[in-house]
Amino acid sequence: MQIKSKSPKETQKLGQELAKKLIGGEVIALFGDLGSGKTIFVQGLAKGLGIKRKVTSPTFVFMRQYPFSIKKFPMTFYHLDLYRGQNDQDFEALGLEEIFAPDTIVVLEWAEKIKKELPKKRIEIKIEKVNDKTRRISIAGN
Repeated sequence: MQIKSKSPKETQKLGQELAKKLIGGEVIALFGDLGSGKTIFVQGLAKGLGIKRKVTSPTFVFMRQYPFSIKKFPMTFYHLDLYRGQNDQDFEALGLEEIFAPDTIVVLEWAEKIKKELPKKRIEIKIEKVNDKTRRISIAGN
């Protein structure tokens, strides 16, 4: 599926819409250049999941986690930003195998840095900057 977003607000709304379809256990791999709107999309996703805390990019800490629930079941939303990762040891220290679980939703910005380690079952979202406001967003996978 491919969608055009004409504003950051529309990009956030798309994240909110996707959140309504999630049940837990999803891994969402985000691809896109710096400034393309990945974090804005994640903010919408978190809002759609009912997360009230402000969601900011975890660029310097690699990972942030937020508790939430789906149908009264406790879950954890993991937001990872892999931009500053330099080598395999950086990514191994994150313990990805442990957070890819049925009671989590994991979103990975700069997922191309660990493409080989990503689970086969995942949602891939590519955000391309068309101009200052417009983005082409492609969503594939399950």
